[in-house]
Amino acid sequence: MQLLRACTFVFFVWGVAAFLPRGERSGFPKFPRSVCGYRAIQWRPEREPRVIGGEEPPLGALPWQVQLRLGENHQCGGALISRRLVLSAAHCYSEGLTAVAGAHGPPGSSPYEQVLKVEEFIPHPDFRKLGPYSHDVAILLLAAPGFKMNDIVKPVCFTDDDPPPGTWCEVSGWGATDPQVTDRLSPVLRAAAVPVLSLDTCRKKGVYGGRQQQILDSMLCAGHLKGGIDACGGDSGGPLVCEKDGRLELTGIVSWGDGCAKRNRPGVYTRVSSFLPWIKESALDLGVDYDF
Repeated sequence: MQLLRACTFVFFVWGVAAFLPRGERSGFPKFPRSVCGYRAIQWRPEREPRVIGGEEPPLGALPWQVQLRLGENHQCGGALISRRLVLSAAHCYSEGLTAVAGAHGPPGSSPYEQVLKVEEFIPHPDFRKLGPYSHDVAILLLAAPGFKMNDIVKPVCFTDDDPPPGTWCEVSGWGATDPQVTDRLSPVLRAAAVPVLSLDTCRKKGVYGGRQQQILDSMLCAGHLKGGIDACGGDSGGPLVCEKDGRLELTGIVSWGDGCAKRNRPGVYTRVSSFLPWIKESALDLGVDYDF
């Protein structure tokens, strides 16, 4: 009977492995797409939070959130897309960055923190060619063997179709919560619900029309035109995720805006779907295999 059970277990494991895609070239088994984008707990930010800048999520609610640090200081946010790859904003570049997964409060306060050196920071080749925030996206390669995945650290999924205007999504980071004091960062990770806006709305003269940085098709706007809730200083590079069929998909990267939470000044994000071919090509060039 014990032999039968052992053979059954081996057959089960072999059967599961047979359906899993190839691993990363670093030797890790590939992280299945079916697991990306799921929280360890059920949670979502309130759509009209009382606190400007959103609310503090419980641990495990944002397992794809990465913090980029210079020493012990917060620099930017990022989104984990595989064990060794993080997506962030190109304008977040600094020498000597480290990537931290499982962070929540001040550096070192979470027992789940994993810290890795950023070995390569690769901005999009067209960054700033069409304005100061055009093509504001970068791939970060982390030191091998990469982050260890668990309930607190998981990759986010990519989206196949961008959500329509009016879709409620969520943005997260350690950015300022007081729009009047944008250099005072939040001591804890926070998240806020924001609705997606149409590009036509974002391009209106009373919003972002006629500015030095045009609203490109590769950008996405999200937020409240009445103001009050928005990404802010320190949130740059962080993820804008939208729920689809029960999983969270990476739709945008925090890029720029006019101040924080101002009326008719929503947040402007890098539209991730516009850069999926470049992301895939960059990952292959880096020798990191991943099913995008």
